[in-house]
Amino acid sequence: ETTFTLAPGDSAEWKLVMEEGQTAEYRMLVEGGRVNFDLHGHGGANSVTYEKGRGSTGSGGEIVAEFDGEHGWFWRNRDKQDVTFTLYVRGAYSEVIRPKQ
Repeated sequence: ETTFTLAPGDSAEWKLVMEEGQTAEYRMLVEGGRVNFDLHGHGGANSVTYEKGRGSTGSGGEIVAEFDGEHGWFWRNRDKQDVTFTLYVRGAYSEVIRPKQ
């Protein structure tokens, strides 16, 4: 579980390091506004988009890694106020990383 705040216009990215076939369940909650997001993966010469959303106040589901690599989210606050974001993740992955913005 992780919680953070995004100011208007700010973005964040979080990735799970996963091997092909591993599954991770997630739930994300947005309080105080809405975010746009892109759930995707990349590794080696591979890339995939699993889901995109605009004006989201939260969602949930699972990621089944299509290949070895980093699989996760990019979020951006497009509202005019701060939003508090909570991400819950459980399942098969070796590491959680936050790439530098």
